[in-house]
Amino acid sequence: MIIKTKFELLKDTPNILNIPSNTIKQLSVEYGYRKLYVTIEMTKKNINHFTKDKVVNLLKNVKTDQVHVINLSNYLLPISFNKPTKKIILNLSPFGTDDITPSNPGERNIYACLVYGICFEELVSGRSTVPEKYFAVITNYLNSVFIRSFGKSYGLLGTFSSELSKLKFLTSCYVLKAFFGTSQKSTIYRKAGIASNFNYKEIEEDLNKYDFSNIKDFIKSLSDLRVMPGMNTHLFLSAIVKRFSFNFLPALEDLSRFISILTASNIPGTSVVPSFLSKYDENSFNSILQISKSIFKRT
Repeated sequence: MIIKTKFELLKDTPNILNIPSNTIKQLSVEYGYRKLYVTIEMTKKNINHFTKDKVVNLLKNVKTDQVHVINLSNYLLPISFNKPTKKIILNLSPFGTDDITPSNPGERNIYACLVYGICFEELVSGRSTVPEKYFAVITNYLNSVFIRSFGKSYGLLGTFSSELSKLKFLTSCYVLKAFFGTSQKSTIYRKAGIASNFNYKEIEEDLNKYDFSNIKDFIKSLSDLRVMPGMNTHLFLSAIVKRFSFNFLPALEDLSRFISILTASNIPGTSVVPSFLSKYDENSFNSILQISKSIFKRT
């Protein structure tokens, strides 16, 4: 699997942070880790979720904190991983607060952030991995997102739309290359063709123009190959943010973010990421959650 260094749709925002420990201390919220502990202790009795044990265990020893609670105003995302200290980053700045209180960010949001952070840290550290065999269910899920986001505008809602199989093929190419790092173009096309039941031979020469590791090239292919004529990065970004919110965008570029965001969305009552993500291809969503469950079973 591939861990992206930065996000194209978020103007080169880094995926993983590299903040020296001295700078972390300057950015840290006073007693931030202890406040996390108190918040989860107050919340855990109301949580019935497969992530609960790992979240509670993470915070048991406040003397060996595993989460930096910071305010980093120039970082757009609430969760990251800090490479120098090898710890989860919980950034309060996107919530519009500089401290943890009962009402802001809120108990459920704190819990969802920790779920997001644990899952993300497990994947970017390499302790957990996602086998390539999952590319098909991830493609199915993203395909559902794209059809429901753009289907009406581009005539993709009809069951027999001629472009549906091409959309699934291009999405498969993107997932294989950008998420799993499949290198050989012939392998990508073959696997994507089988998964989508699409004969790509007639457009193979055109396909070779695109770098499917880059979401901007993927978007360009949707326009150029007449799946969504006229689509561009601005239109794509506007539609996705309007439907799913800003915090969903990293899920479209990085596999570790994709898994973490879908896992966090499964926490009832959170606004960290959209809580309705399970409504997009529920069968694929549930299959993806099996990856999350295996991550949270690790001791």
